Parts: sequence; structure tokens; C-alpha cells
Amino acid sequence: AAAAGAASAAVTPQAREAGVDDDEYAAPPEEASSLRSQPVAEEDPAAADDAAETGADAGAPPAVGTAGAGAAADARGGQKPLVRALYAAATSAGGSSMATSDRQLSRPNQDAYFARPSESGLVVGVLDGHGGTHGAIASQAAAHAMESWFESPRNSQRLISDAQGALANLFLDGHVAVLDAIGRATGTVDHAGKWSSGGEEVDSLVSTPLDPKSKLPAEGGTTATVVALVDGHLLLIAHVGDSDAVLGGESVDGGDVSAEKLTSDHTPCSVGEYRRTRALGHDDLQFIYDCPTAELLHVFAVDEQTGDVELSDEAAEQADLRGVGYKSVRAERPALVIAPPPEGGEVAPRLAVTRSLGDPYLQTCGLTWKPEVTLLDLNEPASSLEPLVLIVGSDGLWDLFAYDEAIEEVLGSGHDLTTQDGVSAACEQLLATTKTKGEELLGSSTDDTTVMVISFVKNQ
Repeated sequence: AAAAGAASAAVTPQAREAGVDDDEYAAPPEEASSLRSQPVAEEDPAAADDAAETGADAGAPPAVGTAGAGAAADARGGQKPLVRALYAAATSAGGSSMATSDRQLSRPNQDAYFARPSESGLVVGVLDGHGGTHGAIASQAAAHAMESWFESPRNSQRLISDAQGALANLFLDGHVAVLDAIGRATGTVDHAGKWSSGGEEVDSLVSTPLDPKSKLPAEGGTTATVVALVDGHLLLIAHVGDSDAVLGGESVDGGDVSAEKLTSDHTPCSVGEYRRTRALGHDDLQFIYDCPTAELLHVFAVDEQTGDVELSDEAAEQADLRGVGYKSVRAERPALVIAPPPEGGEVAPRLAVTRSLGDPYLQTCGLTWKPEVTLLDLNEPASSLEPLVLIVGSDGLWDLFAYDEAIEEVLGSGHDLTTQDGVSAACEQLLATTKTKGEELLGSSTDDTTVMVISFVKNQ
């Protein structure tokens, strides 16, 4: 396959097609953001307020919009909001446009998104479903539940007063909605015979039936990345999985373009996620490269004396020798977590992310629905970068674009990013370019792709 992008690695169709999920693949850890985004300390959602009620049917999510232009004065003291946000979203099912119509019809888009102004500014979300036919069910159910959550002014206000608790409740609603939707689709949400799919706070809310004798766990789940603009200057980023959010722009001093990823890696190549699962006692959850020869090439090497964990050079070398290939332009190898089969079963469930909404059995084996939450003040980047752009996308975008290349693509689109029409055109252009890249490199193995572009325009 041809190389994609400057300083990029060859993305191989083999990496796309290997394993059980053609829409979920792992990525190695990224360096910390120089934008100084601050992680919000995790808290037990059970200690927070009960999950807020979901609103009425929210209908189809908007594709374009604006927020902040007429927003209320900043809660910090009556100041005008620093920025207003212009946003647009576009999505496309995977597969080649040159594929036969029958093949196209057999591959529904498993991505979903939502975007809406809130009491405190703007909130957007991108979700990437997985698990065969349940992928689209999972992403759509979570997107609907999470957007509906923001229909309550009380919930929106909690983003200001209790960001961690509010976002934990938001993701709890999304997780429960996925479990219920898959339960309705299958008649059961089944796993090893003991209902505990993410903690007691989950069990008390799920309303679908359970088959306690099942030896074949129900499959299906979704990533979720939610970004909220609060008070016209604060960004809250909460996510599970690998749908990344990247902030960037052009320097007001020298015209250089910078880009920083605001999300972490919840993948089988994340040392932090390996340590998290081990700290919870899930020593039997395996982290392996997705090898076409079915060998168990363990991603990490653990020092038995010190307990230090690092990526295994030997396993990476063996993966290369066995044709694992790369799944992205950043030379990321596809990897999986593999859980032990349920009691009496033979199928070992596996996935290429370590946090997700849904995936009931894997939630008992080390996965979690609980999001990682980060806070970023836009005052500094808004003063040094103009235009200032946020791109949120599924891995169908990020596997084919380096982070700075995606920002450059939007900035160099020739469209006025201070207008709604310009942002919409730039978003559609980025999606079209991604589809073209994917077809050239991967043909009918291209992934579903969702792109959301938000332009932060400084208020004068």
C-alpha cells in the first residue's frame, strides 16, 4: 500500500481485516499535550447525584450550528464569553464507492454524532460503534441518550459546578442506553451468569432481561468522545475509546501550524490502561497484537522484580515478521484485549479498546464505561492561534491523517472559518479527502468515518 501523509507509515488492508472487529484498532501512547490540559480527578459516580432524567425525543442531530454568539455573560463575573463556536459535522459509511451495490448495502454506518447548544455553551459528541450488527445500535442509542441528557438545564449547569460528576452521569446514561438497546435487539443482555456490567449503579438502571445460563456473551458497544464549551472559554473533554479530539491553529506570530491531541489512548497499547486493569485484579485480560497467524504476541513486557511495564520490543519485532502491518499513518499496530471465555463457554471475547459504552461481558473483565475527563482553558491557545479549530473524529479519520495534517487540511481549505458556511464547507471537504485517501489505500476495507469541525471565533 502507498504511504499516506508526510512522515507516515503504510496503512495495510491486512491490518484492517485482521481480528474480529473491522472497525476498532489499537494505538500506542501519545506524548502529553503542550496545551497544558488538566485531567480532572476521577470520582466514584455512585457518590455523585443520581443520574439525571433523560429528556424527550431529541430527533436527528443537527449537522451545523453556532453557539456563544448571544450567550449569557460569563459566570466568572459578568464578562463576555471569550469565543463563540461555529460547528459542522459529516459522516460516511465505510467501504469503497466502487464496491458493488450489494456489498455497500451490507455495511451500515456504525458511527454516530450529536451537537447542540447548551445552557453553558456548546456540547458535541462522536461515537464509533463495534460488534457486528449491534455496532450501529450501540452508537445510535448512546448518542440519543447523551444528547437527551443535555435537554435538562440542571444537567448543563452541573458541567460548571461538578464537571466530573456530571460527565460520569452522562456516560452512565449512555452506557445503560446501549445495554438496553442491545437487550431489546437480542431478547437478552447475557454474560457469564452474574449480572454486573459496570457496577451496582449500572445494574440498578438496566431494564432489559438477562439469560443467566448463556455461554455466549452478547456483543456490541461504542466509543464516545464528548467535548463541552463552558462559559465561553473552558473546554471539558470526556471520552472512552479511540475517537480523538484535536485542537490546533495557525500561530499569530509566525504562521506555523500546531496541533495537540486532547484525548488519551484507551487501547491495548496503553501502559496506563494495562496498569488500570491490573490494579483492579483483572490479570487474565490479555493485551496482544492482532496477529494473522493467531499467535499470542503480548504487547507489554513486565519486569518481574520491579513491576515496571513497557512496550515489548521483541513482540513488536515478531508482529512485524508475521505481517501484522500498521493500522494508521502513525505506525500504530492493531492490537486487542482478550478476556477469558465465560464459564462453560468456548469463545473468548475480544476488542481493540479498553474503555467503551456497552460490551456487557467485557465490562466484568477489566473494561470500563467510566470516562477520562480533562479540562482546558482556551484563553492561552485563543491568544496565540488564529484561526483556532477543534476536530473531533472517529478512527476512520485519524487512521489516515496525522493530527497536524488534519488541522492543516481545514486551515488550508480556502474557506472562511469565521462563517457558518465556511466551517460547513471545510468539514465536508475534510470528509471527502478522507474517503479518497481511504479508497486509494484500503479499497473496500475503509472504515466508517465521522468528522466534526468546530471553529472558535474570538468575540470582539
